[in-house]
Amino acid sequence: MHLAEVADYIQSKYGIEASYVDLAGQTLAAVTVPGANESFALLLKKDGRETFELKAGSLAKFLAAQPAFGPAVFMQDPAWIRVDLDNPALNDRFFYKTLDSAYQSSRPLEAAKNTAEDRQEHEIYLLNDEGEDFQEEVIPKRPAFFKDSDFDRLLDEKGQPVIPEVIRQMQERYDYLAVPRRESNFYRQGMLMANYEDDFAQMVPINKQRPVYHDLTVDQLRSYFSWRTKFRQGKYKSAPAAYVYLLASELVCQIGVKDKADGLRQLRLLFAKCVEQRDISTSWQEKHILQNYLVYYGFALEEIRPDFADELMRGEVYHNLLSGEASGQELYQAICCLSSYLPKNNPLLKKEPEKFYELLAQVWQEVRLNPYQLLKLLVGEKTTLPVEMFADTVFFSLDPVKDAELILGPGLVYRCQGGQWSNEVYWPSGRQRQLLANFMHEFDRLSRQAFKQGRALKEKDLPPAFKQAIVQGIADYQEILIERARPKVKINLASLDQIRSDAAETKESLLTEEERQLEAEEAEGITSESNKQVSESSAAEEKMTKDIDETAANGLGLDENEEQLLLALFSGQPYQDFLRQRHLLLGVVVDQINEKIFDEIGDAVIDCDGRKAEIVEDYRSDLADLLGIEEK
Repeated sequence: MHLAEVADYIQSKYGIEASYVDLAGQTLAAVTVPGANESFALLLKKDGRETFELKAGSLAKFLAAQPAFGPAVFMQDPAWIRVDLDNPALNDRFFYKTLDSAYQSSRPLEAAKNTAEDRQEHEIYLLNDEGEDFQEEVIPKRPAFFKDSDFDRLLDEKGQPVIPEVIRQMQERYDYLAVPRRESNFYRQGMLMANYEDDFAQMVPINKQRPVYHDLTVDQLRSYFSWRTKFRQGKYKSAPAAYVYLLASELVCQIGVKDKADGLRQLRLLFAKCVEQRDISTSWQEKHILQNYLVYYGFALEEIRPDFADELMRGEVYHNLLSGEASGQELYQAICCLSSYLPKNNPLLKKEPEKFYELLAQVWQEVRLNPYQLLKLLVGEKTTLPVEMFADTVFFSLDPVKDAELILGPGLVYRCQGGQWSNEVYWPSGRQRQLLANFMHEFDRLSRQAFKQGRALKEKDLPPAFKQAIVQGIADYQEILIERARPKVKINLASLDQIRSDAAETKESLLTEEERQLEAEEAEGITSESNKQVSESSAAEEKMTKDIDETAANGLGLDENEEQLLLALFSGQPYQDFLRQRHLLLGVVVDQINEKIFDEIGDAVIDCDGRKAEIVEDYRSDLADLLGIEEK
């Protein structure tokens, strides 16, 4: 196709001649409807190449995607398109129809009137040289160009349904250049129709499951708005899913609601009626729409939490398993929620449940502290996932939420940063189902074996690291039980002096005069002997203190009591009076010394049975070197 053909078509059909001018190295002609302020077509020639640009208005984006069409280059306006006349894919018929539409939409309102009262158009024939008779004929009336909606253009003038003015205005408001087009147009059209009421008798079905107003015919629109009117009046009627989808979308966009609380009330009522009528299945959508609404519009926590009961319970289960803060019983209850195998018949659980829970906690601690992240493989981890708010509806807001944080529980946090929503939740491991079941089976089997209770179970396949954690946890718990079984002597040193005083008074009251005299003589002899022993003991202690290297003792972290006992044992001196005077227990002091010297020697250097203690001969020379004592 060539520009000359297009120019001839425009001149022959519309009576408009294309006049070319030279501009910036190219030849162009602008075509304008008489009486209009703007051109509707542009013919261009440059470097032997011919192109054509056309004003398509709101259909520009749609037409630009068609074969041989594209965005305009010369006219920097999104309402214009470019036509490649040399492209073999160009459909001539489609092109001329598009040209006709552009011409009709560019005609001024006065020129568009085509009635006998407004203007009489005439068809004029120029006489040829032979002088034919002149005859005037009325040009047939052109059909009106409907631009209100795609559906109206498909209707014949005769029998066309009456379109309420508000619906006509809504259709005209659709903007093909809006971004995002579907959502923003729905919101703007919805706000226009927020209070509209209709009484259309017929309920017209809508086949599309998730429509917007622009997808519906006039009858479908009137049918929907009539159904919505009855719903607002408390007269709910069973309807297709598309009707519920449209109304839910309006409510989340705050269309036709007094405030956010009113929107929530209407949403709950809508979904309750859907469940009551059992006409559509919206359980999944209902839950997530309500949850998104509560979070997005910032309701109080006490109002939000009932709608997140399942999610909060799930978060608590994972928190107990992963945090290390739960008791053994809480751990077992959490495992019961996730594991397909439960040791319900474990003898320890039946006979001594408290020991069972303690054992489970000890084993779980081994798994949790394992450097190979066994717990992450066994259960899962906390992660952050992106969230698309109101994904089950059409949603748009002129003032969207930019930043927010809502902490519902330890495993459920919603955040919005720069308009992007995310959800912090616990996410299960991919191997959780099989791995956790086998882990609990092996825990049941190995605990029975360790405590020699119940029948033996068949071994299950479990990675060695997990099995080792179970074995070590059971061994640690058995050590705890052994330590717990050892007899404990509790001495109240605060009341020891009072006990001795009371005993002395009782003894004094029972003595005779002769016994008192003999006791006084013995006490005098004992006192002199005791003074002698004390002086000797003091001299021995002084000598031992001189023998030890003070720097070495301090480096070991020994206190005065531990140092004196160690020297007494090393030199074979008596230590009982020293311990008695200072109210010290031999076994306790010995354990403290062994613990502090263990890092240096690598073993206990003092043997003690609770009543007496002695230096281990194998380590005497090492201990002497460590303390800086020269043995004689």
